[in-house]
Amino acid sequence: MRRRSSKPTGIAEFVRPYAGGLALLLFLTVVLSVISMCPPLITRAIIDRVLTRGDHALFVPLACCMFAIPLIGALCGYIHTIGIAYIGQRFVFDVRITLFEHLVGLSLRYFGKNSVGKLSNRLMGDTGVVQRALTAQSISVVSDLICAAFAITATFAINWRLAILLTCILVTFVVNYRFTIRRIRKATRGYWGAMDRLSGNIQNRLHGTLAVKTFGTEGREHSSFREESQASLGLAQESMVASNTFSMNTALLESMGRTVMYFSACALVLRGELSYGDVIAFLSYAMQLLWPAIRFSQLAKEFQEVGIATGRVFEIFKEDPEIQDRPGCIPVSRLRGQVDFDQVRFHYEEGKPVLRGFDLHIRAGETVALIGPTGCGKTTVLSLLMRFFDVREGRVLLDGIDIRDIRMRSLRHQFGIVLQEPLLFSVSIAENIRYSRSSATQQEVEDAAKVAEIHDFIASLPDGYRTIIGSEGLEISVGQKQRITIARAVVANPAILIMDEATSALDSDSEQAIQRAMARVLVNRTSFIVAHRLSTIRNADRIVLIKEGQIFEMGTHLELMERPDGQYRGLYLKHMGSGVLEE
Repeated sequence: MRRRSSKPTGIAEFVRPYAGGLALLLFLTVVLSVISMCPPLITRAIIDRVLTRGDHALFVPLACCMFAIPLIGALCGYIHTIGIAYIGQRFVFDVRITLFEHLVGLSLRYFGKNSVGKLSNRLMGDTGVVQRALTAQSISVVSDLICAAFAITATFAINWRLAILLTCILVTFVVNYRFTIRRIRKATRGYWGAMDRLSGNIQNRLHGTLAVKTFGTEGREHSSFREESQASLGLAQESMVASNTFSMNTALLESMGRTVMYFSACALVLRGELSYGDVIAFLSYAMQLLWPAIRFSQLAKEFQEVGIATGRVFEIFKEDPEIQDRPGCIPVSRLRGQVDFDQVRFHYEEGKPVLRGFDLHIRAGETVALIGPTGCGKTTVLSLLMRFFDVREGRVLLDGIDIRDIRMRSLRHQFGIVLQEPLLFSVSIAENIRYSRSSATQQEVEDAAKVAEIHDFIASLPDGYRTIIGSEGLEISVGQKQRITIARAVVANPAILIMDEATSALDSDSEQAIQRAMARVLVNRTSFIVAHRLSTIRNADRIVLIKEGQIFEMGTHLELMERPDGQYRGLYLKHMGSGVLEE
């Protein structure tokens, strides 16, 4: 699939690349439709001309036509089915890949407002439903329309009175559709919305399984899940009742209509206004009109679901990334790592400032520890530095360049980050470490693992660095996971290293070993450390205590300890016994 220069605005953009193939399939549909129209005419000729009038010369040609029609129809039908399946799969592949590309480009704020379960539903579930727009059943609508046009013309040619009666019967199908389709649409949309919420809540509960078991709240969670499922069940039942009502009404109308047409035709035969061949042909064409109505009843709910799913998919496409490369931005190579926060102001919600005139200047190669109470703005500072959000006022500079003037891809390559909760993928250990820089050699991967004090453990595994970890492979401890993520950050060889509670999952001995190793890595590399362990904080070149979005105290450990009434000094003395600086 060719890369799109802009986001799609309609489903037609995904269909357009397959226009040629669809045109061929539509041609085959026409051929199949015409072929399916022939048997009633042949049957009529056999009855009225061969059997009734004795024109025996037509018997063999008509018999050959009857045998040839299903063979030709089967061949065309096979090509038609295979073609629809291929195009349908490619179509949904394009939609899904484009939607994923758009999703991962959206800003963090969007993911904060939408659950993973909901977005997964849209990405996998809704795109699968959209595929139904290109299936043999949907394309059969074209065939049905062609057959209907041919059939209505043929019925008027055979007997216009019966044709008018047939038209009145068809009107009842339209009335049935108009009365029930709104109910189906409303119930279906409500059900899918409920499933979005339910999926999001399931994801949250499963992610928090440890907390659930710790506090023994399994019963409470079961009750909540049951109530939410009950709400979605009610909407599902309403949708099912509406759909079944529509289908049953359609079947009843078809049965009654067929009966009326049959006895009306018989009455005309008794009056000498129709031949037996005319009756057979007329009723055959009448069914060519009534059967599409039945199929349409089966497809009506599906078409509604396709429409709703398409709307839900394009709700995401309508979202614009909050953070984008602005015109004139430049790519950069590896920077030195000088960081300047110049009178930065920022808020997530209007009227609730997080940073207030934040001003911080960091030399290249300096290690800075950020400390402060929860919600003071530590993580926000780092998010602004990596441009996950844009400042409301002020500037963030890297080597004197406003980060908004740097192309985002090259900006993000300047950072290596280790978070409090290690995130690993269900691939090999080597691939997990290499995730930050796919071009890293095996030797570089192993060197990074040695820095993170995890190489010996990996080497002891039967498959070594090829060992698969995660849900589909080897289960390892949280501390081992954290060391792998540290190795991942090291192999990226970043200008700026960010460690957000990176050693919180390690014991003291492991932490000390990593700190010794990291001391070599951090030479000539700017680093930010968010931590509560005093040993980690104490070794920083500068400690920044943040309160209410502003710098409250700043200096080295010794400088801050020399302040008799300093808040850092008070916190340190209070918690030095535990070794952990509590907020």
